[in-house]
Amino acid sequence: MKEYLEKYKYHIGGSSIAIIVLYFLYNTFLKREEELEEEKSNIVIQKEPDNKFVKAEISHEEFLVFMKTLKGELQNLTKSLVNFNASQIKNKELLDFRKNLFTKDIIKKSILVDSISAYKEGQNTSNYIVNFGGSNSPEVYKNVIGFRLVNAIIPYTVYTVNDNNNSIIINGIPVDLVKGSYTFTQLGNHLQTQINATSLSGFTVISDPTSYKYIINSSSGFKIHWSEVSSHAYRLFGFENENTSSDTSHTSTYSVDHSIHYADLVIDEIPSIACKMSSKGKQIIARIPFNNSSGGLVYYRAPEGELQTSNYFYPMKLSSLSIKLFDDNGNEYDSNNGDNYFEFEITIVENTELFK
Repeated sequence: MKEYLEKYKYHIGGSSIAIIVLYFLYNTFLKREEELEEEKSNIVIQKEPDNKFVKAEISHEEFLVFMKTLKGELQNLTKSLVNFNASQIKNKELLDFRKNLFTKDIIKKSILVDSISAYKEGQNTSNYIVNFGGSNSPEVYKNVIGFRLVNAIIPYTVYTVNDNNNSIIINGIPVDLVKGSYTFTQLGNHLQTQINATSLSGFTVISDPTSYKYIINSSSGFKIHWSEVSSHAYRLFGFENENTSSDTSHTSTYSVDHSIHYADLVIDEIPSIACKMSSKGKQIIARIPFNNSSGGLVYYRAPEGELQTSNYFYPMKLSSLSIKLFDDNGNEYDSNNGDNYFEFEITIVENTELFK
């Protein structure tokens, strides 16, 4: 009722004022009529040339009929105005309802991509391109103003040693590790075997299961050139990323780290305003933590707080996505070519009239 009165307050107010004015006029004429009754003998009659007579004043009964008719017409007018406005409001509500459900200015769509559907011969699943407009993804997205990652599934490689950490230099001689999966002790034994398989000899590697450190020994002094190789083998063996001094024994500075902490997702097509800046200078869509054991799958969902916010950019056409994954050392993630899956949400402007 309160909402109804608020909508029609001006119509009701105007009608009320009109009724008050008419009531005032009614009283005025009624009083005059009573005075005329007292002076009934003095009523002036005018004779027209055609011998017809007209009254200079209307009777009290005629005035009452007039007022009753006028009042009824005002009431009908008020009702018509109320019905008209109710119809207009109903039509507006219908238009708003349709607009909010079916003709929105901005819409959101979910895109599912994976390395299997985008596969091409020789493809690296940590660096591939998804093209839109083909048989697998027939729609090319226009007027895109928002982009975010919702869900992801990434394989946690079972390999302890991969292309990013399989090289060591000792006394200027390269030592190559074989890519594969190793336990703490197995890796120490493998390092000893690979060192002695070169021109170097007499090396032993002790794996301390209590401290999870390696002790590398030789009968003569030697240096390990950790910083002179592009790989991150120093992490596997618990050393700093710097060259050691010459000595007959070198012990790990820290306990070894055989894990991968996270993978950064980078998509070059997405503007920087929708990305996060990493400490390695990359504009990333999301940082996906590896919170599972190696050999399993990592399931990731964006934090709810991020899903409730939006960073819009100038409208663009999205015809492809370059999917790139980097590990916590900034290298291309070596997943042993395991397949990955992503769900993205894009925001599209449907009403391009907003740009004019």
